[in-house]
Amino acid sequence: MMEFRVKDLFQIDTLQQAFVVSGKQGLDNPIRGVTIIEAPDIAEWISGGELLLSSLYPLQSYNDQEQRAFMKQLSDKNVSALVVKTGRFVQDIPQGIIEASDEHHLPVIQIPKQVPYREIMYPVMESLFNNQVTKLKYFKEAHDRFIALTLSNKGSEQIIHSLAKLIGNPVTLYDRNFFPMSSTDAQLNQFKILQKEIDALPIDTEFPCYKQRASYPDWGGKTCNQYVIPIETVNHIKIHLVIHETYKLIEALDFIAIENAATSMSLDLVKQYAVAEVEMKYKDDLIDDLLHAKIDSLQSVYQRANLIGWDLNKTYVIVLFRLQHSGSSDENDIDLYGLHHPYQRMLYEMIQQRIPEGPIRIRSDQLVVLWGVEHAQGDKTACIQNIKEAAKDIQQAFYKRIQHLDIQVGIGNAAHAISELPRSYKEAQDALQLGTTIKGRSAVAAFSDLGIYRLLCLIEDTGSLTNFIPPSLKKLIDYKQPNRDDLIKTLRVFLQQHQNAAKTAEELYCHYKTVTYRMERIKEITGLNLDDSDEMLSIQVGLKIVTLLGDEPAEAAVQA
Repeated sequence: MMEFRVKDLFQIDTLQQAFVVSGKQGLDNPIRGVTIIEAPDIAEWISGGELLLSSLYPLQSYNDQEQRAFMKQLSDKNVSALVVKTGRFVQDIPQGIIEASDEHHLPVIQIPKQVPYREIMYPVMESLFNNQVTKLKYFKEAHDRFIALTLSNKGSEQIIHSLAKLIGNPVTLYDRNFFPMSSTDAQLNQFKILQKEIDALPIDTEFPCYKQRASYPDWGGKTCNQYVIPIETVNHIKIHLVIHETYKLIEALDFIAIENAATSMSLDLVKQYAVAEVEMKYKDDLIDDLLHAKIDSLQSVYQRANLIGWDLNKTYVIVLFRLQHSGSSDENDIDLYGLHHPYQRMLYEMIQQRIPEGPIRIRSDQLVVLWGVEHAQGDKTACIQNIKEAAKDIQQAFYKRIQHLDIQVGIGNAAHAISELPRSYKEAQDALQLGTTIKGRSAVAAFSDLGIYRLLCLIEDTGSLTNFIPPSLKKLIDYKQPNRDDLIKTLRVFLQQHQNAAKTAEELYCHYKTVTYRMERIKEITGLNLDDSDEMLSIQVGLKIVTLLGDEPAEAAVQA
Protein backbone atom coordinates (compact mmCIF):
# COMPACT_ATOMS: atom_id res chain seq x y z
CA MET A 1 0.00 0.00 0.00
CA MET A 2 1.25 3.45 -0.92
CA GLU A 3 1.59 6.16 1.73
CA PHE A 4 -1.33 8.55 2.07
CA ARG A 5 -0.29 11.78 0.34
CA VAL A 6 -1.71 15.28 -0.09
CA LYS A 7 -3.02 14.51 -3.57
CA ASP A 8 -5.08 11.64 -2.10
CA LEU A 9 -7.22 14.15 -0.17
CA PHE A 10 -9.21 14.86 -3.32
CA GLN A 11 -10.53 11.28 -3.30
CA ILE A 12 -12.54 12.14 -0.16
CA ASP A 13 -16.17 12.88 -1.05
CA THR A 14 -16.47 16.00 1.14
CA LEU A 15 -13.47 17.59 -0.60
CA GLN A 16 -14.86 17.49 -4.13
CA GLN A 17 -15.18 21.29 -4.06
CA ALA A 18 -11.69 21.86 -2.60
CA PHE A 19 -8.95 23.21 -4.83
CA VAL A 20 -5.22 23.86 -4.61
CA VAL A 21 -4.45 27.56 -4.28
CA SER A 22 -0.63 27.31 -4.31
CA GLY A 23 2.33 25.01 -3.61
CA LYS A 24 1.35 22.39 -6.18
CA GLN A 25 4.93 21.06 -6.19
CA GLY A 26 4.24 19.53 -2.77
CA LEU A 27 1.21 17.42 -3.64
CA ASP A 28 3.30 14.27 -3.17
CA ASN A 29 4.08 15.18 0.44
CA PRO A 30 3.16 12.25 2.71
CA ILE A 31 0.51 12.83 5.42
CA ARG A 32 1.28 11.24 8.79
CA GLY A 33 -1.23 13.06 10.98
CA VAL A 34 -3.94 15.73 11.03
CA THR A 35 -4.56 18.62 13.45
CA ILE A 36 -6.34 21.97 13.76
CA ILE A 37 -4.51 25.27 14.18
CA GLU A 38 -5.83 26.87 17.36
CA ALA A 39 -2.95 29.26 18.08
CA PRO A 40 -0.26 31.03 16.04
CA ASP A 41 2.52 29.12 17.86
CA ILE A 42 1.27 25.78 16.52
CA ALA A 43 4.65 25.22 14.82
CA GLU A 44 6.23 24.62 18.22
CA TRP A 45 3.89 21.67 18.92
CA ILE A 46 4.00 19.67 15.73
CA SER A 47 6.45 16.87 14.91
CA GLY A 48 6.25 16.81 11.12
CA GLY A 49 4.10 15.25 8.42
CA GLU A 50 0.84 16.75 9.72
CA LEU A 51 -2.04 18.05 7.63
CA LEU A 52 -3.06 21.37 9.23
CA LEU A 53 -6.68 22.61 9.18
CA SER A 54 -7.30 26.32 9.81
CA SER A 55 -9.68 29.21 9.36
CA LEU A 56 -6.65 31.54 9.66
CA TYR A 57 -8.36 33.20 12.61
CA PRO A 58 -5.16 33.13 14.73
CA LEU A 59 -3.28 34.89 11.90
CA GLN A 60 -5.71 37.73 11.20
CA SER A 61 -3.35 40.33 12.67
CA TYR A 62 -0.26 39.08 10.82
CA ASN A 63 1.34 41.33 8.22
CA ASP A 64 2.90 40.04 5.00
CA GLN A 65 6.33 39.43 6.54
CA GLU A 66 4.87 37.57 9.52
CA GLN A 67 2.73 35.42 7.24
CA ARG A 68 5.83 34.40 5.25
CA ALA A 69 7.74 33.65 8.47
CA PHE A 70 4.85 31.48 9.68
CA MET A 71 4.83 29.43 6.45
CA LYS A 72 8.59 28.97 6.67
CA GLN A 73 8.17 27.61 10.21
CA LEU A 74 5.63 25.08 8.92
CA SER A 75 7.94 24.12 6.06
CA ASP A 76 10.88 23.66 8.45
CA LYS A 77 8.69 21.29 10.49
CA ASN A 78 7.85 19.31 7.30
CA VAL A 79 4.15 20.05 7.47
CA SER A 80 2.38 18.20 4.64
CA ALA A 81 -0.19 20.86 3.65
CA LEU A 82 -2.34 23.69 4.98
CA VAL A 83 -6.11 23.36 4.46
CA VAL A 84 -7.84 26.75 4.81
CA LYS A 85 -11.58 27.24 5.36
CA THR A 86 -12.64 30.62 3.89
CA GLY A 87 -15.84 32.60 4.18
CA ARG A 88 -16.05 32.89 7.97
CA PHE A 89 -13.02 34.82 9.30
CA VAL A 90 -11.18 35.44 6.00
CA GLN A 91 -12.69 35.77 2.57
CA ASP A 92 -9.43 35.36 0.66
CA ILE A 93 -6.15 33.70 1.51
CA PRO A 94 -3.46 36.38 2.06
CA GLN A 95 -0.91 36.90 -0.71
CA GLY A 96 2.06 36.43 1.67
CA ILE A 97 0.87 32.91 2.52
CA ILE A 98 0.31 32.05 -1.15
CA GLU A 99 3.75 33.23 -2.26
CA ALA A 100 5.50 31.53 0.68
CA SER A 101 3.55 28.36 -0.13
CA ASP A 102 4.98 28.28 -3.66
CA GLU A 103 8.45 29.09 -2.39
CA HIS A 104 8.51 26.25 0.15
CA HIS A 105 6.48 23.69 -1.86
CA LEU A 106 3.91 23.62 0.94
CA PRO A 107 0.42 23.16 -0.61
CA VAL A 108 -2.37 25.50 0.47
CA ILE A 109 -5.82 23.97 -0.17
CA GLN A 110 -9.01 26.04 0.06
CA ILE A 111 -12.31 24.50 1.23
CA PRO A 112 -15.82 26.07 1.56
CA LYS A 113 -16.97 27.19 5.01
CA GLN A 114 -19.80 24.62 5.08
CA VAL A 115 -17.33 21.67 5.14
CA PRO A 116 -16.89 20.52 8.79
CA TYR A 117 -13.34 19.72 9.87
CA ARG A 118 -14.48 16.30 11.07
CA GLU A 119 -15.46 15.40 7.49
CA ILE A 120 -11.77 15.75 6.62
CA MET A 121 -10.20 14.49 9.83
CA TYR A 122 -12.11 11.21 10.06
CA PRO A 123 -11.38 9.93 6.53
CA VAL A 124 -7.71 11.00 6.79
CA MET A 125 -7.29 9.29 10.18
CA GLU A 126 -9.02 6.15 8.87
CA SER A 127 -6.63 6.00 5.93
CA LEU A 128 -3.62 6.59 8.18
CA PHE A 129 -4.83 3.92 10.59
CA ASN A 130 -5.35 1.41 7.77
CA ASN A 131 -1.88 2.22 6.45
CA GLN A 132 -0.34 1.66 9.87
CA VAL A 133 -2.13 -1.67 10.26
CA THR A 134 -0.94 -2.71 6.82
CA LYS A 135 2.62 -1.67 7.67
CA LEU A 136 2.55 -3.58 10.94
CA LYS A 137 1.27 -6.72 9.23
CA TYR A 138 3.87 -6.37 6.50
CA PHE A 139 6.62 -5.70 9.06
CA LYS A 140 5.74 -8.89 10.94
CA GLU A 141 5.69 -10.90 7.69
CA ALA A 142 9.06 -9.51 6.55
CA HIS A 143 10.58 -9.82 10.03
CA ASP A 144 9.49 -13.44 10.43
CA ARG A 145 10.73 -14.32 6.95
CA PHE A 146 14.23 -12.89 7.38
CA ILE A 147 14.65 -14.11 10.96
CA ALA A 148 13.75 -17.61 9.75
CA LEU A 149 16.42 -17.35 7.04
CA THR A 150 18.99 -16.21 9.60
CA LEU A 151 18.17 -18.98 12.09
CA SER A 152 18.29 -21.65 9.39
CA ASN A 153 21.77 -20.51 8.25
CA LYS A 154 20.61 -19.77 4.72
CA GLY A 155 23.19 -17.00 4.31
CA SER A 156 23.29 -13.73 2.41
CA GLU A 157 22.49 -15.34 -0.95
CA GLN A 158 19.04 -16.46 0.20
CA ILE A 159 18.44 -13.19 2.05
CA ILE A 160 18.92 -11.01 -1.03
CA HIS A 161 16.82 -13.34 -3.21
CA SER A 162 13.96 -13.16 -0.69
CA LEU A 163 14.31 -9.38 -0.56
CA ALA A 164 14.22 -9.12 -4.37
CA LYS A 165 10.94 -11.07 -4.45
CA LEU A 166 9.37 -8.87 -1.79
CA ILE A 167 10.28 -5.50 -3.33
CA GLY A 168 10.05 -6.51 -7.00
CA ASN A 169 13.51 -5.18 -7.92
CA PRO A 170 16.97 -6.76 -8.34
CA VAL A 171 19.40 -6.68 -5.39
CA THR A 172 23.20 -6.92 -5.21
CA LEU A 173 25.45 -7.26 -2.18
CA TYR A 174 28.89 -5.64 -2.52
CA ASP A 175 31.93 -5.73 -0.25
CA ARG A 176 33.60 -2.58 1.09
CA ASN A 177 35.42 -2.08 -2.24
CA PHE A 178 32.15 -2.52 -4.20
CA PHE A 179 33.20 -5.94 -5.48
CA PRO A 180 29.98 -8.00 -5.98
CA MET A 181 29.58 -10.74 -3.37
CA SER A 182 26.16 -12.05 -4.45
CA SER A 183 23.46 -10.83 -6.80
CA THR A 184 19.99 -11.60 -8.13
CA ASP A 185 20.85 -10.22 -11.60
CA ALA A 186 24.47 -10.50 -12.76
CA GLN A 187 24.10 -7.98 -15.59
CA LEU A 188 23.59 -5.26 -12.97
CA ASN A 189 26.75 -6.05 -10.96
CA GLN A 190 28.94 -3.52 -12.77
CA PHE A 191 27.79 0.08 -12.90
CA LYS A 192 28.99 3.63 -13.32
CA ILE A 193 27.66 6.38 -11.04
CA LEU A 194 26.09 9.22 -13.02
CA GLN A 195 24.66 11.27 -10.16
CA LYS A 196 24.98 10.66 -6.42
CA GLU A 197 22.41 11.49 -3.73
CA ILE A 198 19.65 12.59 -6.06
CA ASP A 199 16.34 13.72 -4.59
CA ALA A 200 15.18 12.84 -1.08
CA LEU A 201 14.48 9.35 0.17
CA PRO A 202 10.80 8.33 0.02
CA ILE A 203 10.81 7.53 3.75
CA ASP A 204 12.98 7.82 6.83
CA THR A 205 14.99 4.69 7.58
CA GLU A 206 17.00 3.46 10.55
CA PHE A 207 19.86 2.48 8.27
CA PRO A 208 21.99 5.16 6.60
CA CYS A 209 20.93 5.18 2.98
CA TYR A 210 21.48 7.26 -0.12
CA LYS A 211 20.05 7.37 -3.61
CA GLN A 212 22.07 7.64 -6.82
CA ARG A 213 21.64 7.21 -10.57
CA ALA A 214 23.81 4.71 -12.41
CA SER A 215 24.36 3.24 -15.86
CA TYR A 216 25.01 -0.46 -16.50
CA PRO A 217 27.45 -1.46 -19.30
CA ASP A 218 26.33 -5.12 -19.20
CA TRP A 219 22.68 -4.03 -19.47
CA GLY A 220 23.13 -2.23 -22.77
CA GLY A 221 24.09 1.04 -21.11
CA LYS A 222 20.63 1.49 -19.58
CA THR A 223 20.24 3.69 -16.50
CA CYS A 224 18.15 3.59 -13.34
CA ASN A 225 18.15 4.79 -9.74
CA GLN A 226 19.86 2.86 -6.97
CA TYR A 227 19.33 2.81 -3.23
CA VAL A 228 22.59 2.07 -1.40
CA ILE A 229 22.40 0.85 2.21
CA PRO A 230 25.83 0.55 3.92
CA ILE A 231 25.76 -2.21 6.55
CA GLU A 232 28.45 -2.05 9.23
CA THR A 233 29.68 -5.44 10.40
CA VAL A 234 32.64 -6.06 12.72
CA ASN A 235 35.66 -3.75 13.19
CA HIS A 236 33.87 -0.99 11.27
CA ILE A 237 34.01 -2.98 8.03
CA LYS A 238 31.08 -2.10 5.78
CA ILE A 239 29.32 -3.99 3.04
CA HIS A 240 26.79 -2.40 0.71
CA LEU A 241 23.26 -3.58 -0.04
CA VAL A 242 22.20 -2.03 -3.37
CA ILE A 243 18.61 -1.98 -4.66
CA HIS A 244 18.35 -1.44 -8.43
CA GLU A 245 15.10 0.41 -9.21
CA THR A 246 14.63 -1.26 -12.60
CA TYR A 247 11.04 -2.57 -12.52
CA LYS A 248 9.11 -0.40 -10.05
CA LEU A 249 9.53 2.59 -7.78
CA ILE A 250 10.66 1.89 -4.23
CA GLU A 251 7.78 2.50 -1.79
CA ALA A 252 7.47 2.88 1.98
CA LEU A 253 6.58 -0.79 2.46
CA ASP A 254 9.68 -1.77 0.48
CA PHE A 255 11.84 -0.02 3.04
CA ILE A 256 10.30 -2.17 5.77
CA ALA A 257 11.54 -5.25 3.91
CA ILE A 258 14.90 -3.61 3.16
CA GLU A 259 15.50 -2.73 6.82
CA ASN A 260 14.65 -6.26 7.95
CA ALA A 261 16.90 -7.75 5.28
CA ALA A 262 19.75 -5.41 6.30
CA THR A 263 19.34 -6.40 9.96
CA SER A 264 19.40 -10.11 9.09
CA MET A 265 22.40 -9.53 6.82
CA SER A 266 24.27 -7.80 9.64
CA LEU A 267 23.49 -10.64 12.07
CA ASP A 268 24.53 -13.24 9.50
CA LEU A 269 27.84 -11.47 8.84
CA VAL A 270 28.60 -11.16 12.55
CA LYS A 271 27.92 -14.88 12.89
CA GLN A 272 30.15 -15.64 9.90
CA TYR A 273 32.87 -13.48 11.38
CA ALA A 274 32.67 -15.26 14.74
CA VAL A 275 32.81 -18.68 13.05
CA ALA A 276 35.71 -17.56 10.85
CA GLU A 277 37.60 -16.28 13.92
CA VAL A 278 37.19 -19.65 15.66
CA GLU A 279 38.19 -21.55 12.52
CA MET A 280 41.21 -19.29 12.01
CA LYS A 281 42.32 -19.76 15.63
CA TYR A 282 41.94 -23.53 15.23
CA LYS A 283 43.82 -23.45 11.92
CA ASP A 284 46.54 -21.16 13.31
CA ASP A 285 47.13 -23.49 16.25
CA LEU A 286 47.45 -26.46 13.92
CA ILE A 287 49.89 -24.61 11.64
CA ASP A 288 51.98 -23.54 14.67
CA ASP A 289 52.18 -27.13 15.90
CA LEU A 290 53.25 -28.38 12.47
CA LEU A 291 55.86 -25.66 11.90
CA HIS A 292 57.42 -26.27 15.31
CA ALA A 293 57.10 -30.09 15.23
CA LYS A 294 54.69 -30.17 18.19
CA ILE A 295 52.93 -33.33 17.07
CA ASP A 296 51.60 -35.81 19.63
CA SER A 297 50.43 -38.31 17.03
CA LEU A 298 49.87 -38.34 13.29
CA GLN A 299 46.30 -39.54 13.82
CA SER A 300 45.35 -36.53 15.93
CA VAL A 301 46.96 -34.14 13.42
CA TYR A 302 45.03 -35.67 10.52
CA GLN A 303 41.80 -35.55 12.54
CA ARG A 304 42.33 -31.86 13.30
CA ALA A 305 43.11 -31.13 9.65
CA ASN A 306 40.03 -33.03 8.51
CA LEU A 307 37.79 -30.80 10.68
CA ILE A 308 38.84 -27.74 8.71
CA GLY A 309 38.95 -29.50 5.34
CA TRP A 310 42.72 -29.34 4.97
CA ASP A 311 44.49 -32.04 2.93
CA LEU A 312 47.78 -32.89 4.64
CA ASN A 313 48.72 -35.41 1.95
CA LYS A 314 49.68 -32.63 -0.45
CA THR A 315 53.21 -31.35 -0.91
CA TYR A 316 53.63 -27.89 0.60
CA VAL A 317 56.23 -25.15 0.25
CA ILE A 318 56.48 -22.66 3.12
CA VAL A 319 56.41 -19.09 1.76
CA LEU A 320 56.82 -16.04 4.00
CA PHE A 321 55.55 -12.55 3.10
CA ARG A 322 56.66 -9.53 5.15
CA LEU A 323 55.42 -5.94 4.93
CA GLN A 324 57.71 -3.07 5.85
CA HIS A 325 57.70 0.68 5.36
CA SER A 326 59.99 1.72 2.52
CA GLY A 327 63.34 2.79 3.90
CA SER A 328 62.30 2.47 7.56
CA SER A 329 63.60 0.38 10.42
CA ASP A 330 61.76 -2.58 11.90
CA GLU A 331 60.81 -0.58 15.00
CA ASN A 332 58.62 1.69 12.87
CA ASP A 333 56.82 -1.25 11.27
CA ILE A 334 54.92 -2.40 14.36
CA ASP A 335 51.73 -0.67 13.18
CA LEU A 336 51.57 -3.01 10.18
CA TYR A 337 51.16 -6.12 12.31
CA GLY A 338 47.93 -8.04 12.61
CA LEU A 339 45.23 -9.29 10.29
CA HIS A 340 42.93 -6.33 10.96
CA HIS A 341 45.41 -3.76 9.68
CA PRO A 342 44.05 -2.73 6.23
CA TYR A 343 47.36 -3.24 4.38
CA GLN A 344 48.00 -6.60 6.02
CA ARG A 345 44.42 -7.60 5.24
CA MET A 346 44.81 -6.46 1.62
CA LEU A 347 47.93 -8.60 1.18
CA TYR A 348 46.18 -11.53 2.90
CA GLU A 349 43.25 -11.31 0.47
CA MET A 350 45.55 -11.04 -2.58
CA ILE A 351 47.38 -14.21 -1.54
CA GLN A 352 44.10 -15.96 -0.81
CA GLN A 353 42.77 -15.09 -4.28
CA ARG A 354 45.89 -16.67 -5.80
CA ILE A 355 45.69 -19.86 -3.72
CA PRO A 356 42.11 -20.10 -2.34
CA GLU A 357 42.75 -23.39 -0.52
CA GLY A 358 46.20 -22.49 0.81
CA PRO A 359 46.40 -22.15 4.63
CA ILE A 360 47.69 -18.71 5.65
CA ARG A 361 48.90 -17.78 9.13
CA ILE A 362 49.62 -14.33 10.57
CA ARG A 363 52.72 -14.43 12.76
CA SER A 364 53.82 -11.02 14.04
CA ASP A 365 54.96 -9.11 10.95
CA GLN A 366 54.85 -12.14 8.64
CA LEU A 367 52.23 -13.98 6.64
CA VAL A 368 53.10 -17.68 6.64
CA VAL A 369 51.70 -19.42 3.57
CA LEU A 370 51.57 -23.18 3.10
CA TRP A 371 51.70 -23.15 -0.68
CA GLY A 372 50.36 -26.43 -2.02
CA VAL A 373 51.99 -28.00 -5.09
CA GLU A 374 50.89 -31.06 -7.01
CA HIS A 375 52.90 -34.26 -6.75
CA ALA A 376 53.12 -34.21 -10.56
CA GLN A 377 55.38 -31.15 -10.31
CA GLY A 378 58.48 -33.30 -10.01
CA ASP A 379 60.83 -30.63 -11.29
CA LYS A 380 61.81 -28.85 -8.06
CA THR A 381 63.37 -25.94 -9.94
CA ALA A 382 60.22 -25.34 -12.01
CA CYS A 383 58.03 -25.63 -8.89
CA ILE A 384 60.00 -22.98 -6.99
CA GLN A 385 60.18 -20.77 -10.07
CA ASN A 386 56.37 -20.86 -10.42
CA ILE A 387 55.97 -19.77 -6.80
CA LYS A 388 58.52 -16.96 -7.28
CA GLU A 389 56.63 -15.66 -10.32
CA ALA A 390 53.31 -15.82 -8.45
CA ALA A 391 54.85 -13.97 -5.49
CA LYS A 392 56.15 -11.26 -7.83
CA ASP A 393 52.67 -10.94 -9.36
CA ILE A 394 51.21 -10.45 -5.88
CA GLN A 395 53.93 -7.88 -5.16
CA GLN A 396 53.14 -5.89 -8.31
CA ALA A 397 49.38 -6.00 -7.72
CA PHE A 398 49.97 -4.68 -4.19
CA TYR A 399 52.37 -1.95 -5.37
CA LYS A 400 49.78 -0.65 -7.84
CA ARG A 401 47.59 0.27 -4.87
CA ILE A 402 50.16 0.95 -2.12
CA GLN A 403 53.50 2.54 -3.03
CA HIS A 404 55.02 3.39 0.37
CA LEU A 405 55.47 -0.21 1.56
CA ASP A 406 57.88 -3.00 0.62
CA ILE A 407 56.97 -6.68 0.40
CA GLN A 408 59.73 -9.19 1.07
CA VAL A 409 59.25 -12.87 0.24
CA GLY A 410 61.19 -15.93 1.44
CA ILE A 411 60.57 -19.39 -0.09
CA GLY A 412 61.64 -22.71 1.44
CA ASN A 413 62.04 -26.03 -0.30
CA ALA A 414 59.15 -28.45 -0.79
CA ALA A 415 57.96 -30.49 2.19
CA HIS A 416 56.70 -33.84 0.91
CA ALA A 417 55.52 -34.90 4.38
CA ILE A 418 54.26 -32.96 7.38
CA SER A 419 57.42 -33.89 9.26
CA GLU A 420 59.37 -31.78 6.74
CA LEU A 421 57.35 -28.59 7.30
CA PRO A 422 59.63 -27.25 10.10
CA ARG A 423 62.62 -27.61 7.78
CA SER A 424 60.85 -25.75 4.96
CA TYR A 425 59.78 -23.04 7.45
CA LYS A 426 63.39 -22.56 8.66
CA GLU A 427 64.56 -22.37 5.03
CA ALA A 428 61.91 -19.76 4.22
CA GLN A 429 63.02 -17.69 7.24
CA ASP A 430 66.65 -17.85 6.10
CA ALA A 431 65.66 -16.97 2.54
CA LEU A 432 63.61 -14.01 3.78
CA GLN A 433 66.43 -12.64 5.93
CA LEU A 434 69.26 -13.30 3.47
CA GLY A 435 67.23 -12.23 0.47
CA THR A 436 66.67 -8.83 2.07
CA THR A 437 70.35 -8.55 2.96
CA ILE A 438 71.61 -9.58 -0.48
CA LYS A 439 68.90 -8.39 -2.90
CA GLY A 440 67.26 -5.45 -1.13
CA ARG A 441 63.96 -4.60 0.56
CA SER A 442 61.70 -5.96 -2.20
CA ALA A 443 63.50 -9.29 -2.58
CA VAL A 444 61.75 -12.49 -3.62
CA ALA A 445 64.29 -15.11 -2.56
CA ALA A 446 64.16 -18.90 -2.59
CA PHE A 447 66.41 -20.90 -0.26
CA SER A 448 67.45 -23.08 -3.20
CA ASP A 449 68.96 -20.00 -4.90
CA LEU A 450 71.17 -18.97 -1.97
CA GLY A 451 74.19 -21.08 -3.00
CA ILE A 452 76.84 -21.31 -0.28
CA TYR A 453 74.64 -19.26 2.04
CA ARG A 454 72.56 -22.42 2.52
CA LEU A 455 75.61 -24.15 4.00
CA LEU A 456 76.43 -21.18 6.22
CA CYS A 457 72.83 -21.11 7.52
CA LEU A 458 73.26 -24.65 8.85
CA ILE A 459 75.75 -23.39 11.45
CA GLU A 460 73.57 -22.50 14.44
CA ASP A 461 76.35 -20.65 16.30
CA THR A 462 76.74 -17.71 13.93
CA GLY A 463 79.56 -16.32 16.08
CA SER A 464 81.73 -19.29 15.13
CA LEU A 465 81.46 -18.30 11.46
CA THR A 466 84.02 -15.57 12.09
CA ASN A 467 86.63 -18.34 12.50
CA PHE A 468 86.28 -18.97 8.76
CA ILE A 469 87.15 -15.40 7.79
CA PRO A 470 90.78 -15.57 6.55
CA PRO A 471 93.34 -13.36 8.39
CA SER A 472 94.06 -11.34 5.27
CA LEU A 473 90.36 -10.34 4.95
CA LYS A 474 90.23 -9.55 8.69
CA LYS A 475 93.01 -7.01 8.11
CA LEU A 476 90.84 -5.28 5.49
CA ILE A 477 87.79 -5.33 7.79
CA ASP A 478 89.96 -3.88 10.56
CA TYR A 479 91.26 -1.10 8.28
CA LYS A 480 90.21 2.14 10.04
CA GLN A 481 90.04 4.46 7.07
CA PRO A 482 87.03 6.15 5.33
CA ASN A 483 87.63 4.25 2.07
CA ARG A 484 87.40 0.81 3.74
CA ASP A 485 83.89 0.08 2.45
CA ASP A 486 84.89 1.03 -1.12
CA LEU A 487 87.85 -1.34 -0.94
CA ILE A 488 85.70 -4.24 0.35
CA LYS A 489 83.09 -3.62 -2.37
CA THR A 490 85.77 -3.45 -5.06
CA LEU A 491 87.32 -6.72 -3.87
CA ARG A 492 83.92 -8.45 -3.86
CA VAL A 493 83.03 -7.34 -7.41
CA PHE A 494 86.58 -8.05 -8.65
CA LEU A 495 86.28 -11.68 -7.57
CA GLN A 496 82.73 -11.94 -8.95
CA GLN A 497 84.09 -10.75 -12.32
CA HIS A 498 86.85 -13.41 -12.26
CA GLN A 499 89.56 -10.81 -11.50
CA ASN A 500 88.77 -8.85 -14.64
CA ALA A 501 89.56 -5.19 -13.83
CA ALA A 502 87.77 -3.81 -16.91
CA LYS A 503 84.47 -5.57 -16.12
CA THR A 504 84.85 -4.58 -12.45
CA ALA A 505 85.20 -0.93 -13.44
CA GLU A 506 82.10 -1.25 -15.65
CA GLU A 507 80.12 -2.84 -12.83
CA LEU A 508 81.19 -0.17 -10.31
CA TYR A 509 80.76 2.72 -12.78
CA CYS A 510 84.31 3.93 -12.18
CA HIS A 511 87.54 4.28 -14.17
CA TYR A 512 89.73 1.27 -14.92
CA LYS A 513 92.71 2.95 -13.18
CA THR A 514 90.59 3.44 -10.04
CA VAL A 515 90.05 -0.33 -9.84
CA THR A 516 93.73 -1.14 -10.36
CA TYR A 517 94.73 1.43 -7.73
CA ARG A 518 92.26 0.01 -5.21
CA MET A 519 93.41 -3.56 -5.85
CA GLU A 520 97.05 -2.54 -5.29
CA ARG A 521 96.02 -0.86 -2.04
CA ILE A 522 94.12 -4.01 -0.98
CA LYS A 523 97.20 -6.15 -1.62
CA GLU A 524 99.30 -3.75 0.46
CA ILE A 525 96.88 -3.93 3.40
CA THR A 526 96.13 -7.67 3.30
CA GLY A 527 99.10 -9.30 1.60
CA LEU A 528 96.71 -11.16 -0.77
CA ASN A 529 98.13 -13.44 -3.42
CA LEU A 530 95.60 -13.18 -6.25
CA ASP A 531 97.21 -16.14 -8.02
CA ASP A 532 96.54 -18.52 -5.11
CA SER A 533 93.18 -20.17 -5.97
CA ASP A 534 92.73 -21.66 -2.48
CA GLU A 535 93.28 -18.29 -0.85
CA MET A 536 90.85 -16.64 -3.29
CA LEU A 537 88.20 -19.26 -2.43
CA SER A 538 88.72 -18.53 1.28
CA ILE A 539 88.36 -14.79 0.60
CA GLN A 540 85.09 -15.37 -1.32
CA VAL A 541 83.67 -17.48 1.53
CA GLY A 542 84.83 -14.86 4.02
CA LEU A 543 83.09 -12.09 2.10
CA LYS A 544 79.84 -14.06 2.15
CA ILE A 545 80.19 -14.53 5.92
CA VAL A 546 80.67 -10.78 6.25
CA THR A 547 77.49 -10.25 4.19
CA LEU A 548 75.64 -12.79 6.29
CA LEU A 549 76.67 -11.29 9.64
CA GLY A 550 77.11 -7.69 8.62
CA ASP A 551 80.34 -5.75 9.03
CA GLU A 552 79.78 -4.88 12.69
CA PRO A 553 79.43 -8.46 14.05
CA ALA A 554 82.42 -9.63 12.02
CA GLU A 555 84.49 -6.66 13.13
CA ALA A 556 83.53 -7.18 16.76
CA ALA A 557 84.57 -10.82 16.55
CA VAL A 558 87.91 -9.90 15.00
CA GLN A 559 88.66 -7.43 17.79
CA ALA A 560 87.68 -9.96 20.41
